Amino acid sequence: NVNNEFKHYSKKGQVPFIELNGRQYADSYFIINNLIKIFNVSIDQNLSTREHAESRAINVLIEESLFRTLHYDRSRDFSWLASVDKGVGGQLTGIKKVPILQKIFIKQLQSKFTKALHVQGIGRHSVEEVEEIAKKDLWSLSTLLGDKKYFFGDHPTSVDATAFGTLAQFIYTPLNNDKIKTFIETETPNLVEYIKRIREEFWPDWDEITRTLALNYDPNKKPETVTVTETVTVTQPAAESTATE
Repeated sequence: NVNNEFKHYSKKGQVPFIELNGRQYADSYFIINNLIKIFNVSIDQNLSTREHAESRAINVLIEESLFRTLHYDRSRDFSWLASVDKGVGGQLTGIKKVPILQKIFIKQLQSKFTKALHVQGIGRHSVEEVEEIAKKDLWSLSTLLGDKKYFFGDHPTSVDATAFGTLAQFIYTPLNNDKIKTFIETETPNLVEYIKRIREEFWPDWDEITRTLALNYDPNKKPETVTVTETVTVTQPAAESTATE
């Protein structure tokens, strides 16, 4: 990864994007598919025809429905993004640290989300209606995952990457609608364990990179461990002495 601090966008005005051999590819869907074609490598190569179709259906459910409900939540209040403890406030420098400018940026971002969601359609719904959509999507994903390690067995595929990218935001970032977070924890616990499992396996340095927003992920780095040493004092009764007369 190249850390551009979101200063650069693709010609389509999107992030993420990649540049390969002088050509830009924007949007995760096209990035992944073009990398597969160019390098002839795919983590989906062992899927059956039916599983490929199911993978596509799950991807659309996540990207075109569940992710929209997350955007809807952000459009209501995204102020936490500039906070130090929950957002990116600690990494802002220079003029970006000016509170009034942060508020203006957040308002512009929320307005952008609101307009886009209104055009798309979900932005026309009430909070309760969007909550219902989110819960049905989450229930569907939970049901499809079941007790499997990944959606298609013991090995991850591209749909697991898509699922992690969205579900992790529901679990690890603030939501305005606490009912959705509560629903995930109580009604779809397998999704919580699923995200935790992926996090521990592929991002052992999760705490560090989310704290520093570093994009130079090190797959070989082990999580920091804390060794606690306890001192135990054992007091034994004094040995009885026997007097010989």
